[in-house]
Amino acid sequence: MNRKTAKIFGFIFPAILIAVMIFNIILPDRKFSAEENRLLQTRPKLNLSSIFSGRLESKAESYVADQFMLRNMYIKIKSSFDTSLGVSESNNVFRCKDNYLMDDISKYDTKKMENNYSSLAKFKQLYPSINMDFLLAPNAANIMSNKLPLFAVTEDQNKQMDGFFKKIQSIGINPIDVRSTFNKNKEKVELYYHTDHHWTTDGAYLAYKDFAKKNKLTSNIKYDALAVKNDFRGTLASKSGFTNGLNDMIKLYLPKEGQGYKNSVIFYSDTKEKTTEFYKLNKLKKKDTYTVFGGSNHPIYSIKTPVNSQRKLLLIKDSYANSFIPFLSQDYREIIVIDPRYFFDDISEIIKANGITDVLFLYNANTFFNDNSLDMMISASKDISTNHDHP
Repeated sequence: MNRKTAKIFGFIFPAILIAVMIFNIILPDRKFSAEENRLLQTRPKLNLSSIFSGRLESKAESYVADQFMLRNMYIKIKSSFDTSLGVSESNNVFRCKDNYLMDDISKYDTKKMENNYSSLAKFKQLYPSINMDFLLAPNAANIMSNKLPLFAVTEDQNKQMDGFFKKIQSIGINPIDVRSTFNKNKEKVELYYHTDHHWTTDGAYLAYKDFAKKNKLTSNIKYDALAVKNDFRGTLASKSGFTNGLNDMIKLYLPKEGQGYKNSVIFYSDTKEKTTEFYKLNKLKKKDTYTVFGGSNHPIYSIKTPVNSQRKLLLIKDSYANSFIPFLSQDYREIIVIDPRYFFDDISEIIKANGITDVLFLYNANTFFNDNSLDMMISASKDISTNHDHP
């Protein structure tokens, strides 16, 4: 490279960087990534509390990563380059055997989990007569670790889950552990999507059967599995940029006729929509096809079904529950569904107003072990904070 060419490149490269920085500043923040099906970090607010707690630094790092201009293009280019070099991991996603993409197992955030456990203990102490279960779903890289690429090293999720289940059992919350069922069926059933981080409807149904057995639920509805899409490419394909050759099939479980199945009335508080349909078929044409299961993540909604049971369930969950929820409708007269990531009201008021008899927490382990929204929701309850301050 001659001196003139070097000078040109020496000018162009810094100019591009400066232009990118300027555009990142002046362009409005993106709030949601359809490719990754998650909220993006917007510009964090500057205050003394966030500075001293360390939250500002953490949010600032996430903000730069999430809002970087041409981020999706960069991911795709990097992935193509990595693939050509035989690299099997990109953006914490492994390219695995049998055309699977799998999220790496997340590290256990000790501080957040101590707070989550403390809040759960207070919650159970305040409502000792309410039956509480916690279904913590294992992730694909745990159950199907035999498909991980050679020399891949992950965290020990089984150790994480065993420790958590032991703790919650000691305070009276019942663990729902589906790992045994999943390990028995992993060669016969596609439990997880190839290109998405969620379990499939088949996986969700097996988990429901375990939950129903533990809670002696007797609806015993039989279903037909209907394939409604066979070219689904999920969050892991978008997140990693890997273009493996296998698209996913999405199935909906429809009740067989002649069983006395009762239709539900579902009311979404945020959109004021009332419907009898659990599945949003119009979402099958969208980028994030997984939203066919109830649409996007809602802060709170209710499901009322005229069944004989008088039990009323509060379901506190992440998006793994979305394909699980329809199976519950025939076992509870009323279900209140809350996603703590978007819910900012008082959880105690919801319990009082609706006569809740049962609580189910349903999360996937990767999300839960690094999330503080459950702790924040429980801690914000007036009844719980008052009970803690004045035992």
